[in-house]
Amino acid sequence: MVDGVGPFTAPGPKIAATSGLPPRGDLTGRRHFGGSVQVFQHAGDPHFGDGVAQLDGDGWVHCAAGHRHWGRHGAAGLLLSDGRRAVLQHRAPWTHEGDTWGLPGGARDSHESAVRAALREAREEAALDSTCIEPIGLWVVDHGGWSYTTVVARPLTELAPHAANAESSEVRWWDLDSISGLALHTGFASSWPALQRPVPRLVLLAPPSLLTLAAPLRELGVPTASLPFAAVDTALPTLIPRLADRDSDVAADDLVVSVGDDVPFGWLVEVTNSQVAAAAL
Repeated sequence: MVDGVGPFTAPGPKIAATSGLPPRGDLTGRRHFGGSVQVFQHAGDPHFGDGVAQLDGDGWVHCAAGHRHWGRHGAAGLLLSDGRRAVLQHRAPWTHEGDTWGLPGGARDSHESAVRAALREAREEAALDSTCIEPIGLWVVDHGGWSYTTVVARPLTELAPHAANAESSEVRWWDLDSISGLALHTGFASSWPALQRPVPRLVLLAPPSLLTLAAPLRELGVPTASLPFAAVDTALPTLIPRLADRDSDVAADDLVVSVGDDVPFGWLVEVTNSQVAAAAL
């Protein structure tokens, strides 16, 4: 049984998509429930709110090159790292590139940001509690009309991931130095050189009224290129900020932007509006 709905059978086609870029999201994250649409409650989870999530992301789409990819609205996966280790999923033999190591992830639903999708998939596949995870950055591989987003995150407490459904043979922590030596999923292997670099935590300090306005940035992130620094030592094009008032404590290694001091108030308004508009496209 899967979530109490019918006996499990390996769902969907098993022919991998082909593309000029390494395939991502193909034959992963599928949720089959006897043909009926299912909903899940996420009560008490700040990443999801208290409503229900309709699963409408499963399905094939074609990218600009005419190749098929799994996920009608794109796909997303979670790279959870504590700075020494990262959580990886050993993919079940029946999945695309089975018996390789990659990230828990899958198709995005129409209402989901990449952050929400990655956290949901990590809960479904690796039993990771999203309330104990802090997303800090986004890495996007765009195939033209279809994209795969890796959500980079850090744990807020000690977590014990494990295989939570039939898409995983095993889920476990791996030392960062050991990952390159594993049999990796092709798409993850191509991104790993950039993803393994340390990611600074961005902290935006602002008055409460502006923090309310900027709330969407906790999912959509801030483009690294828009930050008021000559250079930011990260490969990620987008950092997901912690939003805090000016009296909040920050860590010594945080990347801190004080709105009103480092940047004008209008900067935060402009970045928020731009990210919300881009997400609506």
